[in-house]
This record gives sequence, C-alpha cells and structure tokens, in this order.
Amino acid sequence: MKDEKQTITSLKDIGKSILKGATIGSIWDSDLTEKKVNATPEFTTKQVYNHLLGKEKLSDQEIERLKRATKSTRYL
Repeated sequence: MKDEKQTITSLKDIGKSILKGATIGSIWDSDLTEKKVNATPEFTTKQVYNHLLGKEKLSDQEIERLKRATKSTRYL
C-alpha cells in the first residue's frame, strides 16, 4: 500500500516537472510577457561576475530580475 502511494506521488511529481519544463521559455511563461520583458533591466557581465565572486552582492529581487533577463534574451 505504501509503495502505491509513493508511485502515485512520484508520477504526479514527474507530471508537474514535465509541465513546468514545457512552459519555461514558451508563450505560456509568465516571465516572458512583453510588459515584464520591457521592464527588466539589463545586467552587465561585470555585475554578474562580481556577484559570483562575492565582490558585489545582488539582492534577491535583482537575482530574480537577472533570471528573467536571461530567459528573455535567450528566447528573443
């Protein structure tokens, strides 16, 4: 009985992951709306490099904007 529940949960998780993977970068991705893409600031390579080296920390909000900027430039 426990194995059945784990299997069902695993199948649901797999289904959710597939759905999420299919929507990333597609027309259904909420980060790629025209309004959000136009409002997303550009980041320089130096800013990203300094953040990765720990010289300049980006806030959580800036990191989310960086992720959105990365997605929008990859698919445009």
